Amino acid sequence: MTDAIRRSLGPIIRTVANATVQQAVPPAMQPAAKAVVDFAVSSFEQGKPARAPMSLQVPPPPPPPLMEGGGQGNATLEVGDVLQVTSGIGVNLRETPSADSKRLGGFGNTTRLEVVAPPEGTPEQNGFVYVSGPDGARGWVSTEFTRELTEAEAAQAPATTASSTDVTTEAAAAYQPVYVDQFKSEKDVGGDEQNANCGPAATLTALRNEGLEIPLIDMLPPDSLLGQRTTGAEVQAVRYWGNQENDSGDDGVTTDADGKNILRESENGHYTGIVDIQNAVTKAGGTTASVAPNTTAIAEAVRNGSTVVVLGTFLEYVKATPETPEALRAPGDLVYADKDADGVADTNDAGEKILATQAKSDTWTRGGGAVEHFVAVVGMAENGNFIVCDPAHPLKAPIEVEPSKLAAFMRGNGGTHPIAVNGASTSETETTGG
Repeated sequence: MTDAIRRSLGPIIRTVANATVQQAVPPAMQPAAKAVVDFAVSSFEQGKPARAPMSLQVPPPPPPPLMEGGGQGNATLEVGDVLQVTSGIGVNLRETPSADSKRLGGFGNTTRLEVVAPPEGTPEQNGFVYVSGPDGARGWVSTEFTRELTEAEAAQAPATTASSTDVTTEAAAAYQPVYVDQFKSEKDVGGDEQNANCGPAATLTALRNEGLEIPLIDMLPPDSLLGQRTTGAEVQAVRYWGNQENDSGDDGVTTDADGKNILRESENGHYTGIVDIQNAVTKAGGTTASVAPNTTAIAEAVRNGSTVVVLGTFLEYVKATPETPEALRAPGDLVYADKDADGVADTNDAGEKILATQAKSDTWTRGGGAVEHFVAVVGMAENGNFIVCDPAHPLKAPIEVEPSKLAAFMRGNGGTHPIAVNGASTSETETTGG
């Protein structure tokens, strides 16, 4: 090929090559690519072999972004994925992706959860995933206590559970003015919204439903949060007066060296019992009566104008099956816990074997305490359902509960009798039932 022909073809080749670079090479790499083209074409025009002064490595185009919810069962948590709670005692719902953040509620074992988009960032952060529960509650749960369902499992209709029928009906909503949130009320007195106030919160609900008012804690400094007429102060007053007669050192309220009453930080470790509830009701000017531990007796007491405070539990012991290893079998046909699945029973600090528990599937959604939890039955719906104020329920509202679910809640509480709370004009009677 003559020099004249090469020089005449050079501009054509350069134009075509640069157009190709414009279309196929990322913008950031185009200047270098065009330099290589110019060098090669110039070498062609001069009849020299083209040795590029630099190597051009064009990265492949980035992969398309994953579609939301398109990877069910692929071990990568994405918006739309379905999870299941795997912990026998359930999982906490947190405000932020941290075990130290505010607790918003919780979900029982086997509950289905859907991964949803968080307010900020990705759905999975710091070992937590942002989810929506069956009741619509949203927040962060630990990935340690959940598993991603396979595509086939997610396609199956979820089993009917108690949480799917937790509702604030019109009948239940009428009792919202007397409902007490055990966590929110603690904020009124400077607490961390974490402590176990179910007993005094349920009792305060009963007092309000019966038109009674608990006296505030006496001998407080003028600026004390416990001396203000707030829900939180009234919850602590119920605890305070309830414990005065039998174990005043266990009321969550202490006095410092200057005689100032303070709210003890370790309050969540103290239990409010039946006697404490009776003492607080008496202090508020009301009366109490023992109710037989069955739904017939509770319904009778409510229809007679009482509010009934009930003790129950959301957990029960796991029963052994033919497949249970001998090393994990416990007396009474029960099972020892084996969280790490090493075939050896878990033990507590004293070296005692721990019994395995699981969430009940036939009561309402657990929001707070798992065992020894108090609620208030404040009314009855026309269909015979109970109106229950659970001070730790995720809905933060009264719910309508079927009799079978109330019975399931009481199952395993040792036969503890509920307490009927009445106004001052109602005499104390022993309430029985079928």
